[in-house]
Amino acid sequence: MGTDKMRRWQKWALGGALLAVLLFAIAVIYAHRLADSGQLRQIAQDKVQEKWSRELHIGDLSVSLLPFPHLQATDVSLDNPDWAQDRHLFQASRISARFALLPLLRGRFVLESLRFEGLKGNLEIAEDGRRSWELSAGRKLQAKDIDLTDLHLANSVVQIRSRGAEPVVLEIDKLDIEASPQLRNVEFDGLFGRNGQSLELKGEFANLASFGIPGASTGGMIFAKIAKSTALLKGTFPISLEPQNYAFSATIDAPEAEPFYRFLAIERRPPVPLKLDLQVQGSGQKLYARDIRLQLGKRNLLGDIQFDRSATRPVFHANLHADRIDMTQTMLDLGNPPLPVKPQGELFYDRPLPWKLLSALQGMDGSIDAHIDALRLRNGIEVRDAKARASTRDDVMTVSSFEGKLLGGSAKGSGVFAAKSRHVTLDMRLDQTELGQWFAQTGKKARIDGGKMQVDMRVETQGESMKQLAAHITGPLDIRIGPAKIHSEQAGQAEYWLNGIFSAKDASRVDMACLAARLPFRNGVAKGSGIVGGRSEASQLLTSGIVDMRSQTLELQGKIRARAGISLGISTFANDIKIAGRVGKPDVGLDEAGAVGALARIGAAIVTSGISIVATSIWDGANPESDPCQVVFARK
Repeated sequence: MGTDKMRRWQKWALGGALLAVLLFAIAVIYAHRLADSGQLRQIAQDKVQEKWSRELHIGDLSVSLLPFPHLQATDVSLDNPDWAQDRHLFQASRISARFALLPLLRGRFVLESLRFEGLKGNLEIAEDGRRSWELSAGRKLQAKDIDLTDLHLANSVVQIRSRGAEPVVLEIDKLDIEASPQLRNVEFDGLFGRNGQSLELKGEFANLASFGIPGASTGGMIFAKIAKSTALLKGTFPISLEPQNYAFSATIDAPEAEPFYRFLAIERRPPVPLKLDLQVQGSGQKLYARDIRLQLGKRNLLGDIQFDRSATRPVFHANLHADRIDMTQTMLDLGNPPLPVKPQGELFYDRPLPWKLLSALQGMDGSIDAHIDALRLRNGIEVRDAKARASTRDDVMTVSSFEGKLLGGSAKGSGVFAAKSRHVTLDMRLDQTELGQWFAQTGKKARIDGGKMQVDMRVETQGESMKQLAAHITGPLDIRIGPAKIHSEQAGQAEYWLNGIFSAKDASRVDMACLAARLPFRNGVAKGSGIVGGRSEASQLLTSGIVDMRSQTLELQGKIRARAGISLGISTFANDIKIAGRVGKPDVGLDEAGAVGALARIGAAIVTSGISIVATSIWDGANPESDPCQVVFARK
């Protein structure tokens, strides 16, 4: 019985072998009928014209049957649409194609292998979004016509033009792709060049048979290396323009990032090491980037970002946390050049603010929660535990709240920033901050002890830069400063001569009791009567005048009066003291209009042996004006 089964098996095997030989013979005869290069060329050109409405050009074309059916073509090119700048979508000096045997027996050409030499691709995106490589609907190449198991490119170049921008040129030194039938177990290995830098790219995908089908995804891995910089992506990737479910991790390690940025044609090239880790997950129209860990130089950023395209308008939410940010150093680490020294007397830079970043959010809604453990501002002030919560609508950002600890006290407020109009609304309050710490942290030469400050501002303004914003500020700015010791021999001597030889306790310092300013700005200018007042242990001053942020100058004047006792200083003879000049460093002197009167009073004092001076001083000491710090805020 076993012998009979063996004989039947041998007959089937022999019959199968004979059938295979017969099929191969038929295939050879069928392929031989198409061996005429002219006929093959015409068939190919007709098919391309029929399917894609494009012109195909072929130089020489030949067919070989052994060891497997394949053809070779030289000087091949396919035309671009009429609107494209480059005539050809692609050109190749040589193309070799191999076809599957069994489909060939049924009169079908199923592509199994493609090898290109000297390929030059010209891809272009028109102003209206059309793509030169897109084909008319219903005329795309069918998946059943392709079952690639081998793809090879060498000495090739792909150029991409995009809406008037400079072309992106990618050199392909080599690209080898191997796969099992039906695009399974796809492995690739390539070497690419751009801007003088080389990119090594390797990877694998489990299944690309559903490539392009909405929602399609596959497991896989991608590894890239540029000089010492590496990137690794691993997980489930989307393989269509309509992704649905995917999840992968991404890691970038760039200890020397310059070649990395140069390859990507990033002009702003941070000179510090870069590390990035994150988890990416997609579900329908929602994308989540979780466990983001970014290290740029010595700065560390953690966070999560969610992006949702399921609504009519895209929506995003970002939750970000940084350990320490030094604004000056961070700008340098991001590849920005050092800021030039501000012109003498200037308070602000006249450089454009990053309005373009806010404009990039046009067409979407979002929310941001940010927390920075330690923030060092450009002027040197340290802000600890800085927090902000904001929402965006198109190019308008509404900061519902911000807060932080600084200068021994705290700051909090809210604001609205509109990129298109360059308009800012700001409501901010500083509470229990210290003038002395402000002087120390901003690098001022004078030493000040104490000086608790309270600052309230409710302003709006408009401008491209900080200087322009200051020049158009509108709204009240209120400043209250408590007792402080100003250690400055120059200031002490000034008070000595202005107020009197018996009033200054220590010529090396001024004991300030308070300082107050109520500045009602309107389009950059604050003016009025009694808008700035101050009081020391020896004297007091209430001034009127103007503070102009458009020119960054001020002109204030008032009369210094002794707080008590006899004063025999120059203020006894002068009508008013004048404070004028640049806001950052004003000059103090006599009012020019009162100079003549002051000289007359000095002459009268000499004639009367000082009797009138003593009498006037006794009267001023017994009847001082009200506290100027209170007067400032008592007036409307």
